[in-house]
Amino acid sequence: MLLDTPLPQLDHIFEYRVPEHLIGQISPGFKVSVPLRGGSRFAEGYVTAVSDKAEFSGELQSVNKLVSSIPIVLPETLELARQVADRQAGSASDVLRLAVAPRYVRTEKAFVANRAERIPFTGAVPAGSEDFKGAELDFGGRYALHVPPGKNSPREPESFPNWVRQFIHFAASELSQDRSTIISVPDFRDIDLLEQAITASTLATHFIRVDARLSGQERYANYLRSLSEPLVILGNRSAVLAPAQNLGLIVVWDDGDHNFEEPLAPYTHSRDVALIRQTQTDCSLIFASHTRSLEVQRLVDLGWLTECDVFPSHSMHVVLTDADHLSEDGTSARIPAQALLGAKKALEKGPVLIQVASPGFAPAMVCGGCRERARCLSCQGPLHVARRGSVASCRWCGQMASTWSCTGCGSHVLRPVAAGSERTSDEIGRAFPGVQIIVADGNHTVTQVSDSPVIVIATPGAEPRAQHGYSAVLLLDGERLRGREAMRAEEDVLRNWSNTIALARTDSTIYITGAGPILGPTLLEWSQPSWAQRELADRHSLKLPPVVRVASVTGAHDVVTKTCDELPLLTGSKVLGPVGLGDGSARALIMFEYKDGETLASYLRSCVVRSATRSKKPSTGNTHAQRVLRLRVRFDDPDIDAL
Repeated sequence: MLLDTPLPQLDHIFEYRVPEHLIGQISPGFKVSVPLRGGSRFAEGYVTAVSDKAEFSGELQSVNKLVSSIPIVLPETLELARQVADRQAGSASDVLRLAVAPRYVRTEKAFVANRAERIPFTGAVPAGSEDFKGAELDFGGRYALHVPPGKNSPREPESFPNWVRQFIHFAASELSQDRSTIISVPDFRDIDLLEQAITASTLATHFIRVDARLSGQERYANYLRSLSEPLVILGNRSAVLAPAQNLGLIVVWDDGDHNFEEPLAPYTHSRDVALIRQTQTDCSLIFASHTRSLEVQRLVDLGWLTECDVFPSHSMHVVLTDADHLSEDGTSARIPAQALLGAKKALEKGPVLIQVASPGFAPAMVCGGCRERARCLSCQGPLHVARRGSVASCRWCGQMASTWSCTGCGSHVLRPVAAGSERTSDEIGRAFPGVQIIVADGNHTVTQVSDSPVIVIATPGAEPRAQHGYSAVLLLDGERLRGREAMRAEEDVLRNWSNTIALARTDSTIYITGAGPILGPTLLEWSQPSWAQRELADRHSLKLPPVVRVASVTGAHDVVTKTCDELPLLTGSKVLGPVGLGDGSARALIMFEYKDGETLASYLRSCVVRSATRSKKPSTGNTHAQRVLRLRVRFDDPDIDAL
């Protein structure tokens, strides 16, 4: 059996004796309670196998009690957890904690009592989108699907994006053959949109959600249902771990979104889990997006993924306003006159979307004397003003900067150098008197707007969906977005702009400010795969991810140094660091080839186990005891810019 424990040194199979009163009641997948340390403590775990003969030659302890009344983990889920954990140098129990919904006894009893004979899917298979007439799937195939902008039109009574209609077509086709489909999307907006479309289709009674917006009882009820019948399973990053009866298809939408990066151990990406699971089950796999991620492009170049044929029915009218970026007096105009005139004309037909780089009133402040970036005197975080008239505060620790003074020139004056969503709302309100202004950002959640003439000010990723699309879209602050100090800055901008453009109507105009000489032509031609191919070629010459893999090692400085010094001999590997982090810990990055992943993961896992068994807890009597710095390993760490 596999213990449900976070301790890395206990991440292996244990043997226990089945007592006589439980013989015949326990099988693989049951959750049981077992003794630890000679019976002084108890832990729960999952039964992995039952045998008549013990492999351990010593005396076995007995299972204490049966926790679940039915098997709650499928054998393929246990195997998947083990493979994911081994790839990430993590624990299988950590993967199962993400895959298995928390147990509710009352829900489990109700499921057992009301379990009826399964009703097979007999509904019609809805037609897919016209844009994907050539997208035919072979069972067990692996595909990359480049999604063109949808055909949003005010003349359509029920307007869903083309990719939503196509996903429903794929899922219904699998259900008609008694196979399950998993659809994994980045956030709750995509889940709500797909649920709305599925509910209106023939799949309504064969569909479940698996996300944190459900109550605990609802999540567990859906989890138990997925164990017993083919379904369409919809959720966010953890959906790819969900159990599925006779899995036929996995669809991952917009895998480049950072929401797919799991922040909990073993820190795996949903894309990697989907690839492992496809290999394990031989199901079909689709990565679909408006902008192809570099990881998917790498798999396309290797021939591991096949590109689906797409025949877009129309193209968007994109206008690059870089040449119109200067006003008549030579100063920089944040919103070009051409874009303002276009927005005014478009308001006669429906809503207009204006995207800005940051939320708040003034997201960046500088010293009024020397113009240096203003930073918090406590943590050196950047200062900002959240709302008009409020006191500047730190974006990191939240401390007010009412007594701030510049460390360079001594000035007490703060000046804003950028406009956020709140300040842009004030500016647009003066330019368009009488027009309703809606702000959608991290502090104001808006998921949908009607077709009435309103102006929506939104930050990247928070754009609400218009009922039948926006009549015009203004994408501002391109220089600020592309100038972010991150290796994936341009990829993130292109992905977000592509997703935002897809929210527009067929006859709308897209105005982009600060697109630059590379992203501008890419959006004009809607040639994101070509951009990904060129960008990946540049990464090849520099040996940067995703051409190579990267693992970060964090912990006590001496432990990190020793871990890096004793690395196994790997061809082409490179170690960056260790670099001190200021609290006694250090961090190092290890660049390595994909073929060496198994060897490196095994070595780093042994280092984590050794660190866990040798670390001592701080003395409870010492109130100022130093915290224990555990060794932490993260493969494919997205935060490699911080070193």
